[in-house]
Amino acid sequence: MPIDIITVVDNLFPAGTLLLALLLVLAAVLHIKNLNRVHKLMTGLQHKKEVSKALLYEAMTVSQGSNFTALALASWIMLFVAAAYLYLLVPTILPFSYMNIAELASNTFGFAIFGILVAFIATAIILFSDKLPDDHRELKLTELYSFYSVSKTMKKMIGMTVVALCISVLLSAYIGTIYPAHSLPAELLSLMLLVGSVGILVMPIYKEAWEARR
Repeated sequence: MPIDIITVVDNLFPAGTLLLALLLVLAAVLHIKNLNRVHKLMTGLQHKKEVSKALLYEAMTVSQGSNFTALALASWIMLFVAAAYLYLLVPTILPFSYMNIAELASNTFGFAIFGILVAFIATAIILFSDKLPDDHRELKLTELYSFYSVSKTMKKMIGMTVVALCISVLLSAYIGTIYPAHSLPAELLSLMLLVGSVGILVMPIYKEAWEARR
């Protein structure tokens, strides 16, 4: 029985969304596991004497440079914005969307207001996490890359995600302008840019977890 091409294409967006979620969730799990592994190793080297996580994180910290740190944070904020534009601008797999808010959807600067609002919320969440105690530094997005060795090539790739995510936002905005018309190619390309960017942003975590298994 031949495969229904239309059905396959229609399932690409949900499949890509699932991949996006798995990349993020698994990265979070591996990040905690990576740091717990180092903590356990250090405890063993100290003859089972408990090592303070705050001291461990301080010893592990690798300075990545203020320029890279700022660029990386910009990438994560843009990730929030790009995801919001793709999934909340028009109805996709979620039951609600920007289009349900008549006052905003009818506003000439509605798209811009929406993006700025999401960016503000993302920044607030990041800054809130930065206020966590030192023994919970693993939860601070501002210090994510300070626990890993990040090559110059990887830094450039992470920096380039800002461009990819901006393109994703533009594609999602285009989808919003033609709504209720539908553009599957634009949706899939926007999603691919989102997935690819996430893959690059969390690559140091996966790299560390892979090397630890060798």
